[in-house]
Amino acid sequence: MFVGRTLYILGMLFVFFSTIVLVMMFFTSGGNILIPVFAILNGFMAMGIGEIVIDLNYKKSLENNKREELNKL
Repeated sequence: MFVGRTLYILGMLFVFFSTIVLVMMFFTSGGNILIPVFAILNGFMAMGIGEIVIDLNYKKSLENNKREELNKL
């Protein structure tokens, strides 16, 4: 669960700061916008993987709770 949340938060930070850098590059003299675009994509991938890990851990905990309830009966 910790890994999923960490990935999700790091992905959000990547997207946030890369968006700021991208906007700053548009208003200044320009520059290579390729690096911030790839950083945004990297952030979105990290957020997606973090969400998948969180969902899988949640489903796993639900299955364990169901098994425990069945074992009590």
